[in-house]
Amino acid sequence: MPNLLNVLGRLLCWLGLHDYRVVDRTFEFGLGGDTEKLQCRRCGRTIIRNT
Repeated sequence: MPNLLNVLGRLLCWLGLHDYRVVDRTFEFGLGGDTEKLQCRRCGRTIIRNT
């Protein structure tokens, strides 16, 4: 039987409220700026964003 907190966390991910952590970060000078690779701790979704 799944834990209630795990089910609630998955529901939050399904609604778009992820719990992201920084996996990788690159620093660059110029117009490109910094790039971060983020991964959700609950569902594993990975995104890349420019900061």
